[in-house]
Amino acid sequence: MEPRLHRRQFILGPEPFLAGEGWISEQLGPSLHLSRCPELPASSVTDKRGVTWRLLGLALQSDSDAPGPLEQLADNEKSDLLETYGSWCGRWILSSDSEIHLDAGGTLGCFYRTIHHGRAAELWASSSPALLAVVPGRSSPSRIAPSLTFGKGMEWYPPPMSRFAGIHRLLPTQILSLRSAVPQRVRPRPPLVELPTPANYETALMMLQRNLVTSLENIAGRGEPIWLPLTAGVDSRLILAGAAHAGVTISTFTQHYPSMTDGDQSLPPLLARELGYEHRLLRPGRLSRSRRALFDAHTAGHCVDGNRGDRRFFAHGQWEMIPAPALILRGGVFEIGRCYFHRKFPDPVVSDLFELIAARFNFTEFHANSFAHVAGIAAWVEWIARTAPTALDWRDRLYLEQRIAGWLSSTEHALDLTPYERAYIANSHLYMATVLTLPESIRRSGQHHVDLIRGMAPQLLRFPFNPSDDRPSLSRWLRHEWHEFASRPQKRRYAEDAARRGARRTRRALARLRKDRRGATV
Repeated sequence: MEPRLHRRQFILGPEPFLAGEGWISEQLGPSLHLSRCPELPASSVTDKRGVTWRLLGLALQSDSDAPGPLEQLADNEKSDLLETYGSWCGRWILSSDSEIHLDAGGTLGCFYRTIHHGRAAELWASSSPALLAVVPGRSSPSRIAPSLTFGKGMEWYPPPMSRFAGIHRLLPTQILSLRSAVPQRVRPRPPLVELPTPANYETALMMLQRNLVTSLENIAGRGEPIWLPLTAGVDSRLILAGAAHAGVTISTFTQHYPSMTDGDQSLPPLLARELGYEHRLLRPGRLSRSRRALFDAHTAGHCVDGNRGDRRFFAHGQWEMIPAPALILRGGVFEIGRCYFHRKFPDPVVSDLFELIAARFNFTEFHANSFAHVAGIAAWVEWIARTAPTALDWRDRLYLEQRIAGWLSSTEHALDLTPYERAYIANSHLYMATVLTLPESIRRSGQHHVDLIRGMAPQLLRFPFNPSDDRPSLSRWLRHEWHEFASRPQKRRYAEDAARRGARRTRRALARLRKDRRGATV
C-alpha cells in the first residue's frame, strides 16, 4: 500500500475530522469525537470504576507476573493509572472522555491546541501537529520557528512547544485534561514508578533481563514477522541477544547510506549469522522527491534527518523493502540508562538551567530566530521546577522529555508513513526505574548492557562495538565537511575551522605514510 498523508494518526475534538480515505470517527462524550486512520490500532475497555478507555497504538506487557494491558486496565479501580500501565512497553496513548495519558517516553506523541470558535473555546488534540494546523473551518496557526537543520544545535522543537503558535506538545510527565472547564490543562504524572532498590547488581541485571525477555516473548505472541535493524552498536545487539535467549524468531536488516562505517557494513551479518538469523543489507533505490515532500508534510517539519536517517531511507524506498506485515523492533530509549546527557553536562548542580542548555546547544548561532526553542526550553525548565523534587536526575529527565519525547517521538511520527508496527522494549516506566537504580559509574560505561548480553548470548561479545575505521576515506571526509559547511549559518568561521582540521588531518596522514614506509624497509 502506498504511503499517504496522515497515515496512522488520530485527532480528538468537538466534532469529527475525517482527514483521509477510510477514516473512522466515534463519539466519546457530548462534545468529544475521536477520529483516526483505520491503520492505527485501537481497542477499548471499561474499568471497574465504569470509565471507558481507548488504547491507541501498541502496548505490550513487560512484567512476567502481570496480565496483558487490556485485562490489567479492565481490573483497574484507581484514579492513579501509573501503577496499572507502569509496566507497559511499546508505543501507545490511552484516552478516556476526560483525559489523555502517554506511554513512558511519549513515543506516540500528543499535541493539543485551544481554538476560539464563535463563543466556544475548543480543545483539539492529535498525534500530528500537521493535522492540528489544518482543522476545517478554523484559522491556521503561524509558524514560530524556522526549519530544523540536522546536526545543528537542538534538532527538534523542544516540548512543550511545537513549531506552531498555540500548538503545544504533551510531556511524558503530564496528563492532558479534556474537560472544558478546568483551571489547569495539564497535571503532573511521576516520571517513574516506585521501585525498591535491588539488593545488588546481579539482582538488578536479572530484573532487567526478565523485563526485556518478557517484552520480546509477548511481541512474538502476536504472530507477526519480527524484524530488527542491526548495527555495530550496543542497543540492537542487546535486543538480538534477548531474542536469542527467549527463542524468538526474527530477521535482521541494515539500511545502507553514504559514508557508512566499515563496522556497520561488516558486523551486522556476522552477528546475525552467529545466532542463526537472517540478515539483509537494504541498499537505496532512486531518490523520490515526492516521497521526501510527503515526509516533510506529514511531520510539518518536526523531523529532520541527515545522510543516514529515516528521511533519506524513506525517500529512497529503503523502508518498503521489508515485506509487510511486520513488526520492527527499535533500539531507542536505552540511552536513558547510559547517562546520555551526563557527559554533555558533567555538573548536576547548576544555577541557571536554561542558560546552560541554551549554551550547550548553541542557541545563539542555530536558534536565534526560533521562538519555539527559546520558549520551549524555558517552559520545560519551569515545569521541572514546579514538579520537583523527583528521584530523577535533571539530565536523565532532559533525555526522557526532550531527546525521547521531542526528537525520537517525531521520528516515530514520520515512520507512521510506513506499513509496519514498531515497538520499543525499553519504553516502560518499569524498565526505566530499574535501570536508574544502577550506580552512575556502571551506567556511564554501559557495563550493564554488556553484562546483559553476556548473560543471554555471550558469543556476541567476540565482536567489537562500533569499531572506528582505521583509514576513513577522503571522499567520506570531504562529503561530511561539505554538508557541515552548507548547513552552517556562520560559514566563514566554519571554513576557517575546517581548514585547520584539514591541515591536522594531512599531517597525521603524512606521519602514517612515513611510519608505513619505515616499516616496509625493516
